[in-house]
Amino acid sequence: MDSAPSSQPRLSILVPTYDRPDLVEALLTQLAGQTLDPNQFEVVLVDDGSPVPVQVDASAWPFALQCLRQANAGPGAARNRGLEHCRAPLTLILNDDAVPAPDLCEVHLRAHAEVEGKIAVLGTFPFTAGSLESPFTQILANSDLLFAFPTLRPGEMHDWTYFWTCNLSIPTEALLQVGGFDAERFDQAIVEDVELGYRLQQKGYQVLHRADAICEHNHALTPEGYFRRSVALGKYLARMYEKHGDPAILWCAPGQDLQMDHLQAVQATCEAFHGMVPKLIESLNNLESTCWGKTLTQAEIEPLRALIRKLSYVPFCRGVLKELEGSEPLPVLTDGPTKGGLTSILVVAHDALDQTQRCLAALRAATEPDHPTEFVFIDNGSSDGTAEFLAEQPDVTLIRNTANLGAPKARNQGLAVARGETIVFMDNDVMVTPGWLGRMLFHSQVDGRSGCVGCLSDRAAHKQQLDVQITSDPVALGAFAEERAAAHRRQYRPALLLTSFLLMIRREVLDTIGGFDEVFSPWGFEDDDFSLRAHLAGFRNRVALDVFVRHEPYTATRKQKAHSNLLQRNWVRFVGKWGLPEGTPYGDVRHLAALQPKDFGPADLYLNLANQGRLGDHILAWPDYKDGTAVRSLIQSVAEGLVGQAERQLVLRVAPKVDGPVDEVLRVLEEAYHDLFEADQSLQISILAENNPKRAAEQALQVCGSVSTCGSPQKQSRWLGELGLPPTVVGNL
Repeated sequence: MDSAPSSQPRLSILVPTYDRPDLVEALLTQLAGQTLDPNQFEVVLVDDGSPVPVQVDASAWPFALQCLRQANAGPGAARNRGLEHCRAPLTLILNDDAVPAPDLCEVHLRAHAEVEGKIAVLGTFPFTAGSLESPFTQILANSDLLFAFPTLRPGEMHDWTYFWTCNLSIPTEALLQVGGFDAERFDQAIVEDVELGYRLQQKGYQVLHRADAICEHNHALTPEGYFRRSVALGKYLARMYEKHGDPAILWCAPGQDLQMDHLQAVQATCEAFHGMVPKLIESLNNLESTCWGKTLTQAEIEPLRALIRKLSYVPFCRGVLKELEGSEPLPVLTDGPTKGGLTSILVVAHDALDQTQRCLAALRAATEPDHPTEFVFIDNGSSDGTAEFLAEQPDVTLIRNTANLGAPKARNQGLAVARGETIVFMDNDVMVTPGWLGRMLFHSQVDGRSGCVGCLSDRAAHKQQLDVQITSDPVALGAFAEERAAAHRRQYRPALLLTSFLLMIRREVLDTIGGFDEVFSPWGFEDDDFSLRAHLAGFRNRVALDVFVRHEPYTATRKQKAHSNLLQRNWVRFVGKWGLPEGTPYGDVRHLAALQPKDFGPADLYLNLANQGRLGDHILAWPDYKDGTAVRSLIQSVAEGLVGQAERQLVLRVAPKVDGPVDEVLRVLEEAYHDLFEADQSLQISILAENNPKRAAEQALQVCGSVSTCGSPQKQSRWLGELGLPPTVVGNL
């Protein structure tokens, strides 16, 4: 029930409330004792959808009282609703847990009368004596941990960051002029007031602090509640930044890039200090239970206040990341990387059979049940039995090229068939160590904007090399890696460029920047280019300091010299692609720091796998490879159809367990090919070997534009049925 409005009031007191009838009753009692004539002010109370509606008998109070009710929408929406009913030229906004001094209304009116210009008047908001029974509230009181009243200068003007609607008055017209509170974006009791203050400041308003406008705060926060509030503060300040685009809202230092520098520091803060927060909360709860009702000394308060100030920034950072990046590092920090997700490990090999065997053995030995993997090896024309060895391995998917197509193309071929939500690029001269995958996955998942994740080794560029003498003995290697992991658990350093001897990415990175740039074929700076593109796409690259793998050294001087020449040549290409100054010395990447993500769009960074890593325009698959007539006819039909195309390549799909040894299949294919096209050296042949025919069919569709088959109609029909789509069948074979 509302009381009938009397004469035009000088002050409207606007109070939102939710499910706190006792506090509302206490507040109205305090207002009834104001020294200001009750005919000079009105109270507009808005019940924000309390489960049990607030019941107020307006006729029982000496001032005009309106009690409004709405569905729960937050204090901003409640104030907007009440603002529509405020009749006075000035509005005083209070919380429902406010305990106003008897002269509060008079002081606010006097402050506005004494100062000309566009002002809001902010009083004080100290805790009540009852609230200070709590030791934790004593720590918060008279500090900047909740409201920064100690930083205010009585009688002076302040900016929007002090627009706190706990005890604040402002011309009603000013609130209406800027549209009131943004209740849709800011639906909780936090930031909604300073965001309004930000808009009012743009209209010329300032905040005048009056220390004599006293209104106590009848509320005691719990330690858990305080740190939850810090998460909300980060979330809603980030939302305010999104609305206004001012980095200062998020405390970003002048000249600091918010996306690349500030948010990276925010992420680092979460990772470095998250474990200390629950320990501090536990200590504060113990203090509450053992010291309730006791007055803490300043010597007891100050160390705790400093620690709370530092560690409350951790949940604040979590809130910022949740809002701006849609990520929450806490689950991974608490529980480790997600279990069950598939990781595709792509290994490029060219000869060096012994290294390939050690590489595969190390991968198998380091298998982790919680983190399933698939092994995809891309053999680049090996002639030492590497391809034949890999074809016989039941847990290996083999892509076999008859020539060395280079590392960038080989990796792109692997990407075209990779099924994992996480992808690892590896060289065949790398030996992983126990626990490597789980630790790498942690680094990849803990940061919602993680891009490329590298690790440490005994041979690497970009400061990823440890000066350590170690052999390929698995036992000694594993022991060293475990010791390193224990000493540097979950530690990392940010990186701009990374090397690809072992490199992990998430599927999102691949979807954003595509594959490797084959302009750097056969090898050299393709990994620098890839990791730089990830950085410029807004991802954060890092080196996992708790992961060490063996990167076996070159053994041939001739190979070292050839690689050196390739690096020199591709450095020139890298310099040209990224616009570095002409003549930039080899390896001098300092100028890359000037490249900003905002200057690059998706078209500048994305390399389509359809163009980069496609195995070919046709895939050749036959169940009856010994049928020489069918093979010759199919090759001739398909190859003639590729004449004049920029990329002319046949891909042989083989299931070794079904079709026979890969080298035998290749021999039959090559005999037929050379008989028909001996003079044509431009047609490349690749082999996609997979023991699971259904899986081979799925891969075939991923890597090729059309499919050709031969063999008996029954076997053709079976294989085409596995594909699930009607392919183009060349010829009546």
